[in-house]
Amino acid sequence: MRWLSTVAVVVLLSTAGCNAFVGADTADRGTVTPAPVPTAAEPATPATPDPPPGVTTERLENVALLSAAHRQALNGTSYTLNERYNEFNTGRNDTSSVRRTETVAVASPTRYRDEMVRMTTGANGTVERYEQSTYADGINWYERRDNGTVERQRGRVRFGGDKYAYRTAFYLNRYAVVNQSYTTVVHRDGSRLYRIRGSGGEIPTTERVGEFRIELLVEPDGLVRRFEVQYRSADRSVEYSFWYEDIDETTAERPAWLNESTPAN
Repeated sequence: MRWLSTVAVVVLLSTAGCNAFVGADTADRGTVTPAPVPTAAEPATPATPDPPPGVTTERLENVALLSAAHRQALNGTSYTLNERYNEFNTGRNDTSSVRRTETVAVASPTRYRDEMVRMTTGANGTVERYEQSTYADGINWYERRDNGTVERQRGRVRFGGDKYAYRTAFYLNRYAVVNQSYTTVVHRDGSRLYRIRGSGGEIPTTERVGEFRIELLVEPDGLVRRFEVQYRSADRSVEYSFWYEDIDETTAERPAWLNESTPAN
């Protein structure tokens, strides 16, 4: 019967070994839950930025709000402002014209350089040219007239704000109120801009204005990079525009007409 005992011992040992393995695994693992299979993340849709203040995706809605944002966007920056004005008189007895160009380098509200040239053509073909330059160094203010004389104002130059930013904001309030307008999103040099075109405006004048068109190129913060207006009456046509360059990169250098005999301070 020894072989039966030997067989029994082998069976018990085999059974004990299996029970120990299964029991230990069960105690350590508990119930096994399949891990979720990761799925590819859906790409996030970038949020569409809001249009500039006073502008909607459809039209120019509030000129006063836009002009205020325009001034604020220029606050604390340096820039070069360019202006151009052309007026053509088309009446029977008057075919004169006026052309004015102006470039202003603004380093700060009290340090700037302004160069203006105006050309007037009379009905008889005579041409008159007038130049005026101003320069402020933060302490003194100088003006050079067309005859070459230079006027100097002593004392610190003080302004409540950037007068050139207020000037372009004034032109926006004057010319950009129109009956119809529409907005288009454009991209320039990787930047998102808003182009606004409009028609049917009026100006504070007794003239009856016929054709009236405007165009603006506006940054998201409200800075009007470029503005242009064209209108026509019975006797004249007018074009006015301004545009900005070298924002945050402009310096106002001392002009050549302030020669060595003029003290720097």
